[in-house]
Amino acid sequence: MDINFDMINNYSRWLDKIDTRFWLPSNRELIILFGYMSSGKTEYAYFVLRKNAEKGNKVMFISLELPEYDMKLRIARKKAWVNKFDFQTKKYNQHQKQIMIDEFNKIDKQPNLLITSPEEKSLWEIMKQIRTAYDRWYRFFVIDNLDKILSDGREDENTRYQRITSQLQDFKNENNVCIILIHHAKKPDSKWLVYKPAGMAGMRGSQKIMDNATQVFEIYRDLDPDCPLEDRNKVSITQLKDTFEWANWYENIYFNKWEYVEEMPKPF
Repeated sequence: MDINFDMINNYSRWLDKIDTRFWLPSNRELIILFGYMSSGKTEYAYFVLRKNAEKGNKVMFISLELPEYDMKLRIARKKAWVNKFDFQTKKYNQHQKQIMIDEFNKIDKQPNLLITSPEEKSLWEIMKQIRTAYDRWYRFFVIDNLDKILSDGREDENTRYQRITSQLQDFKNENNVCIILIHHAKKPDSKWLVYKPAGMAGMRGSQKIMDNATQVFEIYRDLDPDCPLEDRNKVSITQLKDTFEWANWYENIYFNKWEYVEEMPKPF
């Protein structure tokens, strides 16, 4: 058997220190990205896909939480720093309106980025859409999120996680694709709901999912409204599993006008 050097892809997480620390995402990988609600999982996964689409890779974002239009509108609003209430009550200026229009059109017309939201949230329907996109040369997929995929009959939660991740594992192996599956962390046991990094034990169904994943990452952001101003946009990414290399590294990155950057933006 010879090494096939032509199978190397050119995916990236688009931040040099993240790529250097965690290596490049590659084909035949099932990557789990988990964290608490509002920690930035969807935004980061979309950032990675968008940058890869701009680089020429054909990528697909499967949203199980929002319809396609709402997903595109959410991204456009956030790019213009317009929250949902201000959008509904038209409390935005002309400059923000133009940013939303430009961003929405950019997403809608990006030839390499496909955003879809199946009406039926079964794994069968999701795989049907993935296979259709695969036939059109899409090779990089994000599924948002695992908890929204329907149960098959009366299976318990762990059995459902095992079934879903096993089928995704088989598909990525057989078809030479990369899949990022977004998942939630457990809520803290403390009655004060102090959100600290959860670690592997804080991921729901952790053992079943970890068995089938090639990489597992936790994304964490301080959700305390009283946290220091300079920490509000800091996001830590910790690698908890890598099938092929040593894991348990972390890096901090930062929000800056709904982009991710490597260094803390100034001024705040």
